[in-house]
Amino acid sequence: MLDDPLIGRQLANYKVERVIRRGGMAQVYYGEDVKLHRPVAIKVIDARYRSNPAYAERFVREAQSVAKWRHENIVQIYYADDEDGLYYYAMEYVDGLDLAQLLSAYTQDGELMPHHDVLHIGRAIANALDFAHQKGVIHRDIKPSNVMVSALGRVLLTDFGLALTVEEGSHGEIFGTPHYIAPEQAHRSADAVPQSDLYSLGVILYEMLTGSVPFDDPSPTSLALQHIQDEPPSPRLLNPQLSEATEVVLLKALRKKPEERYQTGKALLDALEESLAAEGPQATLSLALPPIPAGIQSRTASTVSRLSRLSVVDRIAMQIGHDKTIPLRHNTNEPSPQRRLWLAAGGLLFVLFIALLTLPRLFAAGFLAPMSNPTATATATTVLLASPTLAATATAPATPTATATGTSTATAPPTATSTNTPNPTPTPTNTLTPTPIANRLQLFYDDFSFYVWNPGALPVDVSMLAFEAVDPAGAPAGYSFQGRVWTGFYPRLESRACNGLEVVSEIATQLRPFQCQTYNALIRPQADSETIFWINRDNVSQFRVYWQGDLVRTCAVSAGTCIIPIP
Repeated sequence: MLDDPLIGRQLANYKVERVIRRGGMAQVYYGEDVKLHRPVAIKVIDARYRSNPAYAERFVREAQSVAKWRHENIVQIYYADDEDGLYYYAMEYVDGLDLAQLLSAYTQDGELMPHHDVLHIGRAIANALDFAHQKGVIHRDIKPSNVMVSALGRVLLTDFGLALTVEEGSHGEIFGTPHYIAPEQAHRSADAVPQSDLYSLGVILYEMLTGSVPFDDPSPTSLALQHIQDEPPSPRLLNPQLSEATEVVLLKALRKKPEERYQTGKALLDALEESLAAEGPQATLSLALPPIPAGIQSRTASTVSRLSRLSVVDRIAMQIGHDKTIPLRHNTNEPSPQRRLWLAAGGLLFVLFIALLTLPRLFAAGFLAPMSNPTATATATTVLLASPTLAATATAPATPTATATGTSTATAPPTATSTNTPNPTPTPTNTLTPTPIANRLQLFYDDFSFYVWNPGALPVDVSMLAFEAVDPAGAPAGYSFQGRVWTGFYPRLESRACNGLEVVSEIATQLRPFQCQTYNALIRPQADSETIFWINRDNVSQFRVYWQGDLVRTCAVSAGTCIIPIP
């Protein structure tokens, strides 16, 4: 708003530029840190509450407390202060949308969010809540508008402690939003416990999977009473595609008594993940849902009819005009989109031209034989699983696992296929050996992250993989990782998907290659973990990649990418 007196004003090092959103108790502005030249979000107490010293002091105190935290799913607070009675804090700016906006976009199109995004977002919220609860903090206002999703898919929880002393209605101090409030919190805020936040998370998961909140009423008082007294409607009445197991998980999350719910966010998401995985591949075709039972209203007038083909990142790109593909850091001379298009077209024509020249000769020489058309096979929808640390327990995969050998002796590489492709040489090189796309994986890595990308059309059993850092003499350097750890979270690497290792760090920006359309499993080891095999430390400049115990490639740490041939 042009008449907003804060726009153009500088608070400490932060210049206020425009309004991001206005809420009932605070406004959030977009600003710039004039010293560090970075964008920030600036939250300011609404004028109606500035005269309340207790609220203002608590606002700053809570901001200062959260500012000490470092968690990938909690928005970082940079600074908190007051200036002439104006209480504010500056925090990390998230270039994306909040979950309420995303849910609204899906619902308006008559669609449900893909299950892998439901799990990704739910897991991130659960991780943030478990972390806060361990610090002795109860959020008390978990709702979609307090969950931000960046253009790259990063999920962050915001607004810790904002509403702790605001009085509402005749119920005394009710903190939270009526659609998402836990029964004990609706009755009396002092009764809120960590499981109150998990109840609110359960409502969000219910909404993401059915397209509707369990209770809806224009009256906040009536809503509170429904949470206290009424049982939530069966999720399968709203979405028949859900399994009984998924319904059991959602209804347990919404039990009236805190002790009957899941006691941690991790337990809730583990159960939901297991139930959704048992449902098999998600249907993406239109499926008419039955009429919503009387007394239940969806958040919009649209009828949810199908699972969306658009991921959350795609939605955000459509809404705010971002291209989700980001160049790798080592690509310094990135061509323009128009030039990339011409280069791709020219390259395709060149490949076709060469193929037309060489294929008749190959057939004549007997190197190639005509193949029957394979039957198309549907693959399961990928799932993103985030694990806060490597210490998370992984179930044993059903397939044989790879084991990194403890000696420096390289076993023979796989024999050449009928195409007479030369055997890969297990020596570090910056030149990528051409390998058929159906028989390869590609690695991307930097100092803080490592990813395996499957460019082929079929899923890959990554339990066959193992990685091992070696010293200049070729001896094991003591750092290794087994691919079977990934399969403990998701059984395979789907087509066009990635698995990853992302080092927990306060300063790191993860690589997140644009090739990764989604993630099946992400593991986040601590910085001192012996599983971090791909960085240059302790005289390590290369690492080996094994498939079923056989050495298939040695990669240079400095290369940042490496092609892995697989059988």
